[in-house]
Amino acid sequence: MMVFSYIIKLMKYFYWNSFKSEISAITTTREVGNMAYQIGEDHEGVSKAREIVALDLGVDTGHMIFTHQTHSDVIKEVTSADQGRGKDSFLSGIEADALYTTERGLALGCFHADCVPIFVYIPSIPLVGIIHAGYQGTLKHIAYKSIMHLKEKYKVNGEDIFCHLGPARQFYSFRVKKEDKEHIFEAGCEKAYRYDKDEGFFDAPFSNVNDLVNAGVPYKNIDSCEVDTCDDNNCYSAILEEKKNGRMSSIIMLN
Repeated sequence: MMVFSYIIKLMKYFYWNSFKSEISAITTTREVGNMAYQIGEDHEGVSKAREIVALDLGVDTGHMIFTHQTHSDVIKEVTSADQGRGKDSFLSGIEADALYTTERGLALGCFHADCVPIFVYIPSIPLVGIIHAGYQGTLKHIAYKSIMHLKEKYKVNGEDIFCHLGPARQFYSFRVKKEDKEHIFEAGCEKAYRYDKDEGFFDAPFSNVNDLVNAGVPYKNIDSCEVDTCDDNNCYSAILEEKKNGRMSSIIMLN
């Protein structure tokens, strides 16, 4: 798995650089600010943060299309008819936790702090997608279901698909209780359960990588920034009081 190193000081974005000339794929940071209307009451601040991102992507804010995510396993196609979805409110976004498009100039975004954002690119179509794999979505295998949906719809092989995992809560920051262990095992995610004496840990990024591989994506086509949102000062974190007042957005677009 390819690993990227990042400087400690605050920066604007984490990038997926593997296909830089073909796609734009970024995760915003705390320097950009809170991207989510559903967090806090500073809607003007959210709008300003989105304007910054739109300017850097070279698109109008209406071309940034966001999820109205509910920790589901729902995946939906986005077209130009969806422009403006999620622009002015969380509820106006597309009700799904995974979005994809074959149209250029549409920037698809999801919101997250410690959840796993998964970028998808299929050059042969071309197609881009973004998956919000929270704890519940991971247990529902949203990554596996999304890839299988795309493979079936577009008749592509796993070799044609490339994925990248953005900043997320790594396993050493993800302690789980006994009842959580039971849920993890019931969902078939036991390979992602780690333990140290009496403590249990859940490796959400690994669980999603495992789902991508099970869906047919070769391991060599999957990379990750491996940044821990609980540990990196560039990131918001839902479980840390001093960093819970915002959400990042992972955004992907066909150039």
